[in-house]
Amino acid sequence: MNKTESITSLSDQLGITKKETEHLYDTFVSILTQHLSNDEGFSIPKLGSFHSKIREPYKSYNPHYEKMMMLPKKKIVQFSQSSGIKDELGGGGL
Repeated sequence: MNKTESITSLSDQLGITKKETEHLYDTFVSILTQHLSNDEGFSIPKLGSFHSKIREPYKSYNPHYEKMMMLPKKKIVQFSQSSGIKDELGGGGL
């Protein structure tokens, strides 16, 4: 599902215009991004939590150049699902 499909679905469920729904969506993403860039966690009940983490530099193989490369330190986002959604999706085990 892409952004347009998400906004259409939310708009139908909430009974508001697509423009209002897109504004709410963009505001939510902006707030989430701001919290993560400030190294603050963000939790959504019944869904899970987001937090940022620094990934240390590491070696990786580049198949195009056929050699090892050192990848730099980088800030990444991690998501941990709630137990409620894990149970609903089938317990997490395949």
